[in-house]
Amino acid sequence: MEAAGYRTVDAQTLRLRQILDSSPALIHTGMPDGYLDFFNRTWCEFVGKPLEELYGWEWTSCVHADDLGVLLEKWRESIATGNPLEAEARVRRADGEFRWMLHQKIAQRDAHGAVIGWHGTSLDIESRKRAEDSLRTAAEELERNKYFLAEAQRLGQMGSWSFDPTKGFDRWSPELFQIHGLEPSKDAPTSEAYLALVHPEDRDFMASIMDRMLLEPVGFDVTKRIIRPDGELRYVRCVGSEVSETGGLRRMGVGIDITDHELLTQELRRREAYLAEAQRLSHTGSFGWRPRSGEHVWSDETYRIFEYDSATTVTLDMIVERVHPDDRVLVHNLVEQTSSSGGTIDCEYRLLFPGGRVKYVRVLAKTLENASDDLEVVGAVIDITEATQAEDKIRLSERELRTLVEAIPAYVGTALPDGSVDFISQSWLDYTGLSKEQGKGWGWASAIHPEDVERVVASWQAGLLAGTPVEHELRCRRTDGTYYWFLYRSVPLRDDKGNIVKWYGTLTNIDALKQTENALQIREHELVGILETIPSMLWSNAPTGETTHLSQRAVEYCGAPLDELLNRGWEKVLHPDDREETVKAYFRAIETGEPYSSIHRVRRADGEYRWHHSMGAPLRDPYGKIIQWYGLSIDIDERKRAEDHLRDTRMKLSRASKIATVAELSASIAHELNQPLMAVLGNAQAAHRWLSASPPELSEANSSIERILRDIRSADQTMQHIRALFKCEAYEKSDESIVDIIQESLRFVRESPNKAEVWINCAIDDNLPTICVDRIQAQQVLINLISNAIEATDGNSNTGAILLRAFATQENEVIVQVIDNGTGLENSEKIFDAFMTTKEKGMGIGLAVSRSIVEAHGGRIWAENNADGGATFNVAFPESSKREVC
Repeated sequence: MEAAGYRTVDAQTLRLRQILDSSPALIHTGMPDGYLDFFNRTWCEFVGKPLEELYGWEWTSCVHADDLGVLLEKWRESIATGNPLEAEARVRRADGEFRWMLHQKIAQRDAHGAVIGWHGTSLDIESRKRAEDSLRTAAEELERNKYFLAEAQRLGQMGSWSFDPTKGFDRWSPELFQIHGLEPSKDAPTSEAYLALVHPEDRDFMASIMDRMLLEPVGFDVTKRIIRPDGELRYVRCVGSEVSETGGLRRMGVGIDITDHELLTQELRRREAYLAEAQRLSHTGSFGWRPRSGEHVWSDETYRIFEYDSATTVTLDMIVERVHPDDRVLVHNLVEQTSSSGGTIDCEYRLLFPGGRVKYVRVLAKTLENASDDLEVVGAVIDITEATQAEDKIRLSERELRTLVEAIPAYVGTALPDGSVDFISQSWLDYTGLSKEQGKGWGWASAIHPEDVERVVASWQAGLLAGTPVEHELRCRRTDGTYYWFLYRSVPLRDDKGNIVKWYGTLTNIDALKQTENALQIREHELVGILETIPSMLWSNAPTGETTHLSQRAVEYCGAPLDELLNRGWEKVLHPDDREETVKAYFRAIETGEPYSSIHRVRRADGEYRWHHSMGAPLRDPYGKIIQWYGLSIDIDERKRAEDHLRDTRMKLSRASKIATVAELSASIAHELNQPLMAVLGNAQAAHRWLSASPPELSEANSSIERILRDIRSADQTMQHIRALFKCEAYEKSDESIVDIIQESLRFVRESPNKAEVWINCAIDDNLPTICVDRIQAQQVLINLISNAIEATDGNSNTGAILLRAFATQENEVIVQVIDNGTGLENSEKIFDAFMTTKEKGMGIGLAVSRSIVEAHGGRIWAENNADGGATFNVAFPESSKREVC
């Protein structure tokens, strides 16, 4: 059975590899450290390299040098953090062309969340990048057009407006505000405010026009007078028309400041200079010619056109001299014809100036009838250079547009309002093999797949009827008989009245996209199968917390329909004791965006509650916004029960350890009572000596007896503390002065009858903070350390010396050091273990008990050898202000 299982896994692996190799997507996998260990056949074929030249980090040789640094930086960051990778970089195709690719890598994790591998894909986004570039170029062109429009309004003293008859003006351009002498504002003036600016004699007329706009789609072109706030009178031409696209009564128009023109017109009506000014403005000059006398009369504009000084006497030779050599024959013929028989002239020719500069002019002339036989020709010469150049630009633009239509990666066509095609790009004709005559009208339908014809024609006719844009997908036959998928889009062009005058459409090849969609659907189906086979309950949620998916395993486990588990129905399957805390943790994660983790009990379909560990993490877009939550729930009931059993076992072991400690502590009783009892013995012997003296020293004897009573009380307190220790009663702690405790401990040591002659010095800092301790136990610790230090100096060749230091630290502790010049320590760690002693008659319990006492007070005790001999024992007690209670 085991061998058969391995064969099944191998077959599945082979099958998966075959699927990956047949996928049109570029797929690869990697190890946890980023070493890429697999590339599917599509990847290899795309770059034109075998697998051996891509393994590990060799694949980087295919990435464009300008993009490699950023890609590797993001890849190393994903390897370090386990986060997904998404980056764009160009990859060299087998034919040497670099194409933009979207690289994505996702970590594969084990049940504990550790990264065990990486899965990745590379998607060709060259077309999308080009489309983005085109869109950016179009946006920049739009901004330039806006600027040009604003500048044109400023230079032409023309402002635009829009008017909603139901609300009044809803927009004025900045130039229109300036025309009316107002500061530009984002809010257009009300109708009343606008009429207040109109000259009183024109106000009723403008109000009537505004009233008419409420009732009918009326257009107008009127000139009115306005009075600016500073009192200046201006003439404004107001042109308005309906906006057909909105389908309502909205009007748009312009206001042109024609004050200068109006005043000039009024002045020119009173002067003959009107014609000259008009000629100058229109680049039209007038002339008169008497062929017989050779007399020429030119207006100022004619002189400017021919670029002669107005004081020059014009001759026919001067005119011909300005004519372009290629046009002189034409001009000679016209001159001879007119001078002999008269008639009319309407012709165009070129003028050539020094430096090769050319002007285009149009001459209009006719012969005047008069009583004399002398012919007189009058006419006009118009400088049409700008118009001619504009026409040339238009023709060039038309050629460029036609070239662009043929060059874009889509087929372009136009149709008449009835839907019959009147233009098809040559690239489409080349693709289908149809001639222009075959493709026009409705002949284009012959290239559509038979199964799509009826649907496409119906969609096209529906769009024609509704006058709305048309979009559909269809298959079209190539000249070799192969059908490919295309996307067709068409939009109507309307005139000022809203009538459709033309349809413009494009046909884009989406065959590769359709194949990719099919491949993605297959891949999605496979992924769903993989998710459903994972031995955990998987789920996904919306950013706001609503459940969007539950795996089939989760639905079957809970034994409830999917509809009941959605919309927070999953809360019902949680154990009542765990429900509130679990829901709070879940929505706290939704609110903060932090990963979700919760251990709780879930009711199985048979009604049994089992422990589960639920985990979830957010998926974010490139801007950090959460777009989905994904998570899973793992059954940990067996592990939970094992942990509970282990915890119970540890508790039992802890109780057993405490019981064993009693035996250890009982050995310390003698050690704890030794100091006060030895003090009692010494004082009793002293009292005996004082009483035996002749005569007896009663005062000294009384002092010794008082000390005996004091030491007996101390021994009783020590016994009380030992009894409290056995009963696990709390110590009676209070704020104590460390200086007083040190001095009391020294007194006990000095009064001991077994005291050796050792010099004891003290170095205690001033203003030490108090410590919260049991005074008797703290004394026992210091007495024990001082006594041990005295014994450590015994037998030393040097005079025994001990230094007691006390100081406060920045860590809010008070440290007492007992420093001796004795023999030092063999092992500064084990010296505090119970029954560990270096003395011949020692019990090895004093330092162990001292450590227990210090640690029970929240302090620390440690020992270390001195560099110059001897040892230092350190005791650290926390300050009273840093303890919660005493």
